[in-house]
Amino acid sequence: MGWVPEHASGGERIQQSGGRASPGPAAGRAVIAAEARARVAPWLGIAALALAGLVAAVTRIEIVGHWYGLFLLRGRTPVTLEVKDDLLLGDGDRLLAGLQLARLRALLGSPEPAAGQATLALEWDERQGSGIVRNRFADGTELVTLFSRFEDSQGEAPHGLYVGGALPDIAADPGAQNESGMAYRDARGWKHIWCNVNEASWFSGIPGTVYPSAWRFLGSRVLIQDPGRVVLESSHELLRGGTRIRMDRLASFQAGAPFFTLAIRVTNVGDRDVSFDYVYGDEPWVGEFGSADGNLGWDDAGIVREEGSIDVRRHRWAGIVDTKTGAADFLSWLGDEQPDVGYFSNTSGPPRSPGAPLDSNEIFIGVEWNKRSLRPGQARSMRLAVGMAVFGPKGEPRLPPGAEPDP
Repeated sequence: MGWVPEHASGGERIQQSGGRASPGPAAGRAVIAAEARARVAPWLGIAALALAGLVAAVTRIEIVGHWYGLFLLRGRTPVTLEVKDDLLLGDGDRLLAGLQLARLRALLGSPEPAAGQATLALEWDERQGSGIVRNRFADGTELVTLFSRFEDSQGEAPHGLYVGGALPDIAADPGAQNESGMAYRDARGWKHIWCNVNEASWFSGIPGTVYPSAWRFLGSRVLIQDPGRVVLESSHELLRGGTRIRMDRLASFQAGAPFFTLAIRVTNVGDRDVSFDYVYGDEPWVGEFGSADGNLGWDDAGIVREEGSIDVRRHRWAGIVDTKTGAADFLSWLGDEQPDVGYFSNTSGPPRSPGAPLDSNEIFIGVEWNKRSLRPGQARSMRLAVGMAVFGPKGEPRLPPGAEPDP
């Protein structure tokens, strides 16, 4: 049959052939669009694969098994990203997005101790050499100490028994970082006690300064873990230019004691004589993280207001006190291997202007062991008590019981 006139209602022309309708303009456009999509679809798939490959190429994935959450961060180099299951202190300013699992972990964590009972709780990763010790006191307050949850001055994360860092929910929140390093909580909230430790060493035959992250981490162990006592160990090695040094660190905690003892054993495992210098110190920002306003030095003779040396033979402990919040820390040097030098200063390291007021934002306390010699196979051990001071009846900082040096 031939063509019939246009239908009055819409202008569709129907061919009366074999009883099948011929497509009009609208249907034709749909067919053309479908054909276009079919032609473009493979190219869209290729583009999606290319984009996924590009994202994968610029994204560093670091899953260590902590599962504190899942975090997307800006990379350390331009146009790069990082995906991690943990955050360290210092990562917060790179955080783009994240899913926190801190509350879930807290619900699954250690039960609260019985009222009136001091107890210790430990969360430790032996493989990474990092974690947190919670010392819950009988009065309901607590002192927390974090180890190796930070980046050092070289932009690297150390492993082992180095004080410093924060859990992810604190690392991500600039307003909560009083709860980092070593921190104390009472009814008024958190007070900062110690920050990321400033440790450094110098060895004959090895150029430059050796920072914590420069030591090769050999591993860590939990030696004792019970509610009354925790003992941790980490081991490290330094091999440069034929000089080979081993360092073993031991941290011991007692429930209810506001400090821990730290033993640092340095052994010459090479075949040549070595001498070394070692410094332990910090600009701790006592009271408020990020601020040394109100911070001054103290020792057993009273408050120290000026830069200067500490007579480490006469004074066997010293610390920083915050005159605003009433918090204070201390270092006590123990054992036979006594430091040679101690000092308060306005910047990291020895005082540059002895007698100048302690008034910077980096008020520093440090002790040093200098020019210690080691024959092949010989070891030397340095011991410290590191913690929070207590206060006497007149508001003066004091060494807590049990932290006194050996007679």
